[in-house]
Amino acid sequence: MCYLVEKYGAQQHETLYPRDDPQRQAVINQRLYFDMGTLYQRFGDYYYPQIFEGAPACEENYRKIAEALDFLELFLAANGEGGCRRYVAGGDCLTLADISIYATLTTFEVAGYKFESYSNVSAWYKRMADSIPGAATNRTWAEAARPFFEKVKH
Repeated sequence: MCYLVEKYGAQQHETLYPRDDPQRQAVINQRLYFDMGTLYQRFGDYYYPQIFEGAPACEENYRKIAEALDFLELFLAANGEGGCRRYVAGGDCLTLADISIYATLTTFEVAGYKFESYSNVSAWYKRMADSIPGAATNRTWAEAARPFFEKVKH
């Protein structure tokens, strides 16, 4: 995603991954790496062995999902001001991190994972459904995987 925005992104999409602001890019990168290496990784560690190998549910891996969501909840906390940050990388605009994490959480939702107890995550997720271009297409593709999750323990 970073490459595509840098290579082909029009100036109006500069906020998705701002080229002239290395500090903003660093926060966006951190959230992207968190999504790939922690949030989605833990999703896969719990769900994929059950789906593809018929393995029993591993409660330790399930607990690790909650730990990752705790981190996301903190990322979205508004620095002691109460409430939720508008965007996952802070700031006042949508970034690639929002798009990536939204796609991951859509997969969580389709899998039947309940994250409503994470107030910041839930508020952000609901808000992003109307803010992210392509969110409906993302949901359509995620819904296609729903039958795989019907045999998984929740």
